[in-house]
Amino acid sequence: MIKEALAALGNSARDLFRNWRVLLLLAAVYALLLASVYLFFATGVANAWQLVVTAATAVAAPLLLLLLEAASANAALPDATAARVARRAPRDLLKVLLLALPVVALALLVYYLLDKLPGWLPRVEEAPSHSVMVGGVEARPVPLHWQEALTSSLWLLLLGFALPLVAAHLWIAAAREGLGATLKGLHRVAGRAFAPKSVLVYALGLFVFGLTPYFVVYTRTAVANSSAELLVFGLRLSLAFALTLVGWVITLGALARVTPPLAEAPATPEPAGPAAPPPPTEHAAAEPQLQA
Repeated sequence: MIKEALAALGNSARDLFRNWRVLLLLAAVYALLLASVYLFFATGVANAWQLVVTAATAVAAPLLLLLLEAASANAALPDATAARVARRAPRDLLKVLLLALPVVALALLVYYLLDKLPGWLPRVEEAPSHSVMVGGVEARPVPLHWQEALTSSLWLLLLGFALPLVAAHLWIAAAREGLGATLKGLHRVAGRAFAPKSVLVYALGLFVFGLTPYFVVYTRTAVANSSAELLVFGLRLSLAFALTLVGWVITLGALARVTPPLAEAPATPEPAGPAAPPPPTEHAAAEPQLQA
């Protein structure tokens, strides 16, 4: 199973880099998204022009995010081309939005329940505090309780893994088979999201393309002056954004490869009409001759 997951990720990466026009198209949409987010936070609200820019970017950023997800889902299909992605992504934007609404509602419900969970668990008994000397400095060790570990694990597992995996499968199904078929087989799509191959592919993609940008950004490098440090930080940030985009598309492509399309609905049998008379037997055919 691990070999199949790695092969799916490798084939998805090979097809993506071979189809460089699709990659450039996704990079352009991603750059517009990052630019709109930057302008939203960097632009003030001191005059009317700044208010217009802030309002425009507040509307453009969610639309560009939905467009990027629609384009990524179409690019994940094996027969994707730049022209097909450019043609189908704006059309599938509404599909992505409609399928994202139940996922967002479920995420809000999970957030509410996890926020209430510490109050439902047994209270942590306060142990007598003690301090130790570390390097001549008094330090108080912070104990780790199972209640905190359970809550943190559920936060990461549900909001960081399970819900994004379900959303990815919904978008792939909508791009491959349409909104109607996806809604009819919604329970099957959600169930197949947690198939062993799907979970393994997503876990490998998240480990490689999720942790690598983190280490790229937060790894410190000794730099001579401030200008060089700013340049290095900009290069790191650009590399992290590029790895995030490429990793997400590669993971979607691998999920599309390990997940077969939804089976077509079985054809409904036609209503039975009146029974046809049985064919005449030899004795029945001979009776008229005997009577004659």
